[in-house]
Amino acid sequence: MPKKKSRRTAVRARPAGLSPLRTGGRALGALQVPFRRFLEAEQEEDEREGEVGLPVGDLEARLMESLGWLLIDAGVEPEPDSADSFRAADLQVLLSELVPAVAEHNGLDPQELVDETRVAWTTYLMFLGESGAWRGEPEELADCLDVASGGVGGAASGQASVLDALQAAEVAVPLERRLEDLLSVPVVAAVVAVHDRLAAGVDLGEDPLEGPAAVVREALAPFGDALDADTLWIDWQRSELVTAVGGRTAVEAADHPEHRFAVATSALRAVVEEALAASASPAGVVGALAVVASSVLDPLTTGGLREVMARTGDEERLADALATVARLVELGVLSPVEPWTARAGLASAVHDVVAGYFAAGDEDDDEDDGNEEEGGGERDAGAVAEAARA
Repeated sequence: MPKKKSRRTAVRARPAGLSPLRTGGRALGALQVPFRRFLEAEQEEDEREGEVGLPVGDLEARLMESLGWLLIDAGVEPEPDSADSFRAADLQVLLSELVPAVAEHNGLDPQELVDETRVAWTTYLMFLGESGAWRGEPEELADCLDVASGGVGGAASGQASVLDALQAAEVAVPLERRLEDLLSVPVVAAVVAVHDRLAAGVDLGEDPLEGPAAVVREALAPFGDALDADTLWIDWQRSELVTAVGGRTAVEAADHPEHRFAVATSALRAVVEEALAASASPAGVVGALAVVASSVLDPLTTGGLREVMARTGDEERLADALATVARLVELGVLSPVEPWTARAGLASAVHDVVAGYFAAGDEDDDEDDGNEEEGGGERDAGAVAEAARA
């Protein structure tokens, strides 16, 4: 599949006047007939076992239409008979962003549409593998199946492995894509934008509460308590990220991609930590953190989160965790549909949040061994690690 060029808004464009259904159908081409036969055989087997799923025609339509959305979002003309290899990253964007956006635009239930699309793609990928029509690497097919069925191939085990897996997820994505993913979170984009404004030069003024500080507060005001503007400004000064030259603000290497990535990553970490800190209970923090840690490894659903919290005896605090997850969804950190995913470029910030929490848990263990409600570092860190490798 072609590299993705834009997000969400591109689904409104239609190359050559083709509808998504016709676009996907053209890409499917000669594979459409054998795929329909495969679906019919699967349905007959399900009926013999007493299972009832989506009709063959509906599954076929879901696949072709969503394939059309994917191609249109990429901004390319569909090639006939080209639907024989895909990238897991593209399917993740399709299921976590494009399908929910289409559902919202058409007044449909996003979760229901995503679930139906997952079934269609899982079945189609199985067909490609079993029929020998897949033209990519076998590992790519496995990764695509993981995404379509609700996971992304996480294999972490234990605290160290969770952090290693998050680091691996980060380096697997080019820097440009990581920065793009980070900037897709509105509050992070606002932080980077105000950073750029300070880099261009803002008069320091005589009042420390005005000048640059006021510029930062104004930029973050639309996001409420998502991130404290004064704390951000103070941190930038202390770290000398923002300095003074001739009575105006200045930022060294402001236009370097690595620098902008670091600014965006630290901003997202602060946003996630603020949301976690506002949770109604320690168990709610742990549950929400498990969702965050899993979002770029093996995403959780409500049912999966309930199981994780039940294993630690905290199931009665599920509502606290879900409220924090809802806040992260509202901020654009997590996908609006389950399983809750995060874009691959967010892995570095997620790593920093999880690593910081593990470190805090270790300190709590040293100060108050066995106090699970106030500290509980060992038990809680174990819950996060278990969720991330589930």
